[in-house]
Amino acid sequence: MTVLDRFNAGADGCEHHGARLLTSLAGGRVYALPHAAPGTAIRVFRAADGIRPFCWLDGPRTDPSQLSHAENRARHGA
Repeated sequence: MTVLDRFNAGADGCEHHGARLLTSLAGGRVYALPHAAPGTAIRVFRAADGIRPFCWLDGPRTDPSQLSHAENRARHGA
């Protein structure tokens, strides 16, 4: 996996860590590396949808930027 931020700075990693990074980036994109299994990028993209950004932070999460994309959609009825 390669995860790119909005400025095209990137990091390679496994699916798990790629999803963690992607969910914490605004405007991030994910690409499968040439040797990756088929469907890897979409699995990371889908996993990131349900993960809260900055998972290492504790405490109450009420601000939309602290919730997963899926939680924000559910809050707004989308």
